[in-house]
Amino acid sequence: MLVFNEKGYKAQSTTGRYEPDLLCSKCDGTLGGYEESALLLLKGLRQVAIGTKNGTESVINSGVYPFRVQRVDDFIRFACGILWKYMSVSDENPSKITMDAYRDAFEQVCFHGAPIPTDIDVFLERDVFSATAYDDPHGVFYYTTPSVNVRGGRRMAWFSVGGFIIYIQVDAGEPSNFAPSKCWMRGRKKCFFNVDMRALRTNIGIIQSMAETKDDLARLNRKIVFPSRAGD
Repeated sequence: MLVFNEKGYKAQSTTGRYEPDLLCSKCDGTLGGYEESALLLLKGLRQVAIGTKNGTESVINSGVYPFRVQRVDDFIRFACGILWKYMSVSDENPSKITMDAYRDAFEQVCFHGAPIPTDIDVFLERDVFSATAYDDPHGVFYYTTPSVNVRGGRRMAWFSVGGFIIYIQVDAGEPSNFAPSKCWMRGRKKCFFNVDMRALRTNIGIIQSMAETKDDLARLNRKIVFPSRAGD
């Protein structure tokens, strides 16, 4: 299901949305390379234990957790590419975001190899809801489309994928104190992701979405027809 709680929109989906006029094949391949490496990184980080779980009870150990990345700029380009896509869809698309002052900068960063501007930085925060709700670190995780607002005195965008919330600062000045200073990734190889219970508030809409689409998902599941094997 595609669900936008704030706009009261929900629709059936199998593979997400497809925008046929958004990217040429070359540029789509460029972003695809950044996305593939980013998702591999997140899949590995998802296996880092951030607490303990016993049945439905979880204990989360807040703090920062170290990791290394060889090409940190590629991860930042991945994050900028996601924002660029959602800035570039039609105005009728319920997932449209507006940060027009940064669209050209994102385009240069994503498609032309431009240096990452000094007012753009990224940090990762573990999605505590996904960590407590799902047992299999290799499993499929939900995706939330980008939001934009002020956090820690700086304008930021964020979205969730692969069990993490990716925050992108798009504001001049020192990095926001919304994250520990060592978590900001720009220019680093030794990085840290953040674990904070506030992440439950960030993705509280997922719980609402699950409740609102329970009946829809049940109907969709009944419509699924699995292919029969030869001889059955």
